[in-house]
Amino acid sequence: MIQNPILRGFNPDASIIRVEDDYYIATSTFEWFPGVLIHHSKDLMNWRPLVRPLDRVSQLDLRGVPSSGGIWAPSLSYSDGTFYLCFTNVVGRKGVYKDLHNYIVTAPSIEGPWSEPIYLNSSGFDHFLFHDTDGRKYLFKCSGIFVKTKVDSLVSLCRSFARWKAS
Repeated sequence: MIQNPILRGFNPDASIIRVEDDYYIATSTFEWFPGVLIHHSKDLMNWRPLVRPLDRVSQLDLRGVPSSGGIWAPSLSYSDGTFYLCFTNVVGRKGVYKDLHNYIVTAPSIEGPWSEPIYLNSSGFDHFLFHDTDGRKYLFKCSGIFVKTKVDSLVSLCRSFARWKAS
C-alpha cells in the first residue's frame, strides 16, 4: 500500500511525472548546489535519487543567493522524447519582495545531458509547462497563462514569449 508522503524527508515543492512505467519527482534545493534533485521510482513506494540536472555553474550560479533563496518550485514535464524542467532562482529577498528569475532546461533523457538554461522572465514563480495533444505548449505561472503557441523548439517558445511580453 502506498502511503503519503511517498518521498519522505526534506523534499519541498515536489513535481511528479510519469513516463511509461517510470515515475520522477523533482524537488527544490534552495541555495544548495547542484540544483534540483530528481528521484526515480517504478512503484511509487521505492524511490532513489537519480540526477541533479543543474550541475554546472553555467546553469546555476548561486553566489550571493540569500538563505532560503535559490531554486524554488521546479516543474518537471515530458513530451515527444524531451524532458523539460522549469525553475525559479530567487536571488534576493526583502520582506514580501523577491528578486527572481525563471528559466527552463531540457534533456533527451532524464539523466541528461541537461541544456543550458533559457531565460523566461522575472515575474512570479511556480511556472510549469503544459504539453497539449495538438502540439501546443502552454507556459503557466501561479497567476495565469503566459504563452499559448505551437512550438517547434524551446527557442521558439522563448522568442514567442518575448514577442507576447512586448505587445
